[in-house]
Amino acid sequence: MNDRQVGVAILGLGTIGSAVARAIREQGDLIAERYGLRLVVQAVLERSRDRAARADLPPETIATDLATILSDDGVDVVVEVLGGEQPAADFMLRCLRAGKHVVTANKEALAKHFGELTAAAQEAERALLFEASVGGGIPLLVSYRQILAANRITRVRGIVNGTTNFILSQMAEQGTAYDAALAEAQRLGYAEPDPTADVEGYDAAYKLAILASLMLGRHVRPDEVDRTGITGVTAEEVAAARERGGAIKLIASAERDGDAVRLQVAPTFVPGDNLLAHVSANFNAIELTGDRVGPVVLSGQGAGPLPTASAILSDVVEAARVGAAANVVLGA
Repeated sequence: MNDRQVGVAILGLGTIGSAVARAIREQGDLIAERYGLRLVVQAVLERSRDRAARADLPPETIATDLATILSDDGVDVVVEVLGGEQPAADFMLRCLRAGKHVVTANKEALAKHFGELTAAAQEAERALLFEASVGGGIPLLVSYRQILAANRITRVRGIVNGTTNFILSQMAEQGTAYDAALAEAQRLGYAEPDPTADVEGYDAAYKLAILASLMLGRHVRPDEVDRTGITGVTAEEVAAARERGGAIKLIASAERDGDAVRLQVAPTFVPGDNLLAHVSANFNAIELTGDRVGPVVLSGQGAGPLPTASAILSDVVEAARVGAAANVVLGA
């Protein structure tokens, strides 16, 4: 039985895009054996030929403009890993309208343009999948979809940003001051040179907005989230929480209140008898509560090239296998 070839285009060949290209190459035989699909990197949107060479991609795969990818009938799935709101959101819309399935890890573009992106996917009858945008390597949205099939989600609560969790863990476990913990996170690559999006809670707010949009069945915008970062958390507060047997964590929470929802990202005291208090280092953990299943907790690495590429590759396979039917069903 011949494998069906699936052409993949990657928009952006930075750390994550390069990891996706390597994952397609290294896991290709396994995917072909399991699903009868042969994934091929058909094109990459990248101006740097050096990046393509470092990712072991031939020069002919490089496209310097999106139009080349849109007109390529050999491209079935587009992986968007450019980051930032624009031009990423516009590029995803154009790809969907051109009949390409789209897989993204871009929480900012998705959170700000959720409504128009999902509408474009439905109109074009193409998949829009974004497992890597919220929990990195955690199979969060797969579980979310399964719970939504038979439950009304009443609450989503958890640690969705690995950078801030690493910083707070260092402060609690090592007695490190905030500035020193941040510097260590930057040295290890957990924090960007400009850490504002993480430490001020924007990243967590984007992820919460995506989860809340699925929960409510409408576009929940990031500016609807009551957001407070961790820059004001002191070593004394962290030590006091530890003495009480708990921990301070940056908690993202969406909780139904009748037909409305309370949305908050804030440093929160978590008692020691709660699993979230023991999530350490750069790990994430999310608790989903359904009206029938009750609370379900998922934990794992929320960021990093390998976990993120794993989630993206799984979405690529899902889009190739079942197409638009793979879209996450909105809750209500």
